[in-house]
Amino acid sequence: MSIAVAMARHIFGLKQGVSGNICYHDEQTIVYPSGANCILYNIDQKSQKFIAGTPGSEGMTALTVSPNRRYVAIAEKGEKPVITIYDLHSLRKRKVLSSSEFVKSTEYVSLAFSPDSKYLVAQGGKPDYTLLYWTWEKSKVMAVQKTSNPNTNAPVYQVCISYWYYFRFSDFFIVWTA
Repeated sequence: MSIAVAMARHIFGLKQGVSGNICYHDEQTIVYPSGANCILYNIDQKSQKFIAGTPGSEGMTALTVSPNRRYVAIAEKGEKPVITIYDLHSLRKRKVLSSSEFVKSTEYVSLAFSPDSKYLVAQGGKPDYTLLYWTWEKSKVMAVQKTSNPNTNAPVYQVCISYWYYFRFSDFFIVWTA
């Protein structure tokens, strides 16, 4: 007796409340969250590929595609929030980043890759709004900074990385908006 297995062929909808929730992988492919999945939709072929969410997570909170268009970083909410980096060509998991020793929050509210796709900035949510700067391929946190104003504790919604190439060293500035 064989066991029937249900396989998703098409998933409808867009999950709201996810930072960076629509990205381009290439000229024909859009990357977006739907339910507990990340969808790669080819607009020419009208076909979908799926990246399933992490079992036990409370859902995606942020999403970003690397500037070289090879990787997608997905942040998921949970008791210990995680960021998972996937290779967009093979759809295989490359790294899982967790930093419970630095972040008190249960979620990351924004993600951004560096222009060379080697680093990742992750903005934690309330109560502490901690910003992490990762060398993601080594799973190493390079810098940690609380980003909210301690007097107002205003929320932080978005982060990005901007390099200044006229410096002799590869100095970087992290820009956040509240």
